[in-house]
Amino acid sequence: MRGRRTALLAAALSLTVAQALPQSPVQLGGAAKLEVVHSFYGHMPVGVAVNSKGRIFISYPRWEDKVPYSIAELVKGREVPYPNKAINSTPVPYDESHFIGVQGLVMDGRDRLWVLDTGTFNLGPILSQNAPKLVGIDTNTNQVVKTIHFPASVALKNTYLNDLRIDLRQGEGGVAYITDSGAKTGAGLIVVDLASGRSWRKLTGDATVLPVPGFVSFPDGKALLERPQGGPARSISFAADSIAISPNGDYLYYAPVASRRLYAVPTAALRDEQLSDADVKKQVIDLGEKGVSDGMAEDTAGRIYTTNHELNAIFRRLPNGDFETVVRDPRLIWPDTLAIQGGYLYILVDQLNRQGKYHYGNDQRVKPYVLMRLKIDARPVILK
Repeated sequence: MRGRRTALLAAALSLTVAQALPQSPVQLGGAAKLEVVHSFYGHMPVGVAVNSKGRIFISYPRWEDKVPYSIAELVKGREVPYPNKAINSTPVPYDESHFIGVQGLVMDGRDRLWVLDTGTFNLGPILSQNAPKLVGIDTNTNQVVKTIHFPASVALKNTYLNDLRIDLRQGEGGVAYITDSGAKTGAGLIVVDLASGRSWRKLTGDATVLPVPGFVSFPDGKALLERPQGGPARSISFAADSIAISPNGDYLYYAPVASRRLYAVPTAALRDEQLSDADVKKQVIDLGEKGVSDGMAEDTAGRIYTTNHELNAIFRRLPNGDFETVVRDPRLIWPDTLAIQGGYLYILVDQLNRQGKYHYGNDQRVKPYVLMRLKIDARPVILK
């Protein structure tokens, strides 16, 4: 039965090559094809989003670095606080109307930048109930057009809002699908009705959203473990993180970082507020091994792009379940967020594995962090 469901999923996600791809496909692979878009010499970036006009936006969660601004636009080689400096300042005591620690970024079909503010410092508990938020910014006017807060039943004490996808075709104003990486509260998936601001959780604490117990990956050829100063080493606790959506919006893909498996679930099951987690779980499809990854992206041909920090590479999963190597390059030291726009795959490289928390407080990152891009034969999935 599971094999049949997987085959049906693959068929549902497939589009014809003639419809989906440019007339002159670009050959994949080759380190020389990677180009550096921007080098970061300040605080560590994590997220990237690119609008239809090619404007590039970057997020900086508040982890080990001092963070003077949590969102920036790259303008003529400079990082400019976006949409303005004031909203990026963090008064003491903190102000919930300001950005506290932004993680996920994604662009919708109206060129609105949707921003996930974790409302946390250094992966800790949320600072207050209104600290985590989803913020929509119209990049045509550079104005905030929507701010959505989460009730206590959705943003739990140790919730960590990580990444998201938007489908504007659902409901009156579209829906957002969000991964919650907060393993201490069970992690899970969150759905947001963008018109009303109503939100709800699905699959909280399910094995498919939690880190695999004892999981170890090997970036830089070294075991990645949390190694606190004065304490024992322990396996990492990255829960549901990566997220992607099918070209027709019918399936959501997700994966914990501390796992090598890829899962898919019907978005209709997630949008059904009354459907129990047990019934949602019955519809989850285990798509098998994908390698160890952090970021994911999707294209209109139904291919899923995954980072791989063990192999300094980007792969893509084809609708038939096969894999292609997009690029391998020693400069891809923890490739994190991916974004597709204008025939390019953008890759944010942030050396996350070299942070002090994994090396008994010894920060081994070497600046600059980099945003790179690679010409590819793909178009982004825009559901509008």
